[in-house]
Amino acid sequence: MIRLLQAAEFVLRASVILAVSTGLANAQSAETGFKTPSGNIYCVIEPPVDNHSVSDLRCDIMQMTSKAPPAPKNCPLSWGDAFAITQDGNLAIRVCHGDTVKNDELMVLAYGTQWHQGGYSCGSETTGLTCTNAKGHGFSLSKAVQKLF
Repeated sequence: MIRLLQAAEFVLRASVILAVSTGLANAQSAETGFKTPSGNIYCVIEPPVDNHSVSDLRCDIMQMTSKAPPAPKNCPLSWGDAFAITQDGNLAIRVCHGDTVKNDELMVLAYGTQWHQGGYSCGSETTGLTCTNAKGHGFSLSKAVQKLF
């Protein structure tokens, strides 16, 4: 009887762990964003960090052949390969970051197609990716060139 109870407790714990793991995986794949067909650029709409800010669209490049500008003195983390624009921003920025938005479960934005979500628009081409907010500000990204406007 004790072994039967122990086995039942083990099955229950395993079921809870599986349910939590599945929930976490589903939460990760529920991100609003995409990746380019090459797998070199990943973009995600990041939610506001507090009640007074707006969301931003962040795109990370995995490989660049161009050299990033020098990191600001107040950036002790990674620099030059992540870009963001807010919904109402007047200029995109390079992001000082210690994380990544890379998520292989994101949908692929096929070349020649557009993505419109949350006030942002992105166009995927074989030559790179261009993303803008409703004001027309944003960035164009490729391995060779990164332009902020």
